[in-house]
Amino acid sequence: MRELAPAFASLHREARAVGAQLAIVYIAEAHAADEWPINSTRCAGPGNSVLRPTSLAQRCALARRMMHALQLQESGIPVYADGLDDAFLEAYAAWPIRLFGIDRQGRLAQIAQPEQGSFRLPALREWLLEEAAKDG
Repeated sequence: MRELAPAFASLHREARAVGAQLAIVYIAEAHAADEWPINSTRCAGPGNSVLRPTSLAQRCALARRMMHALQLQESGIPVYADGLDDAFLEAYAAWPIRLFGIDRQGRLAQIAQPEQGSFRLPALREWLLEEAAKDG
């Protein structure tokens, strides 16, 4: 996600200019130190101090921490936190990261698939601008 952060901020600005909205939904922590500690000292990693949240307030705090770490806190991109029941994650197969486009009728119209462990934003950008042009 770190490599996508500047592109998200840019896409957000562009989307707002055409009346669209970009948002981030924070889901379950991918490598919580107390659950799947791939990136932790338990697995010879740099040490992930993030624990699986036990309250919605903790998950919201982790979402704010992520936005700060990605330097997106001033971007204006709204960030939402999935509930502890992981309903968003389960409904949309959003783990570990997924990009969606929802059209003006509220339908899921785009699902970006990862390519070689990352995402290419140009296809989502193109779809977004095409959708905006339909209303223009």
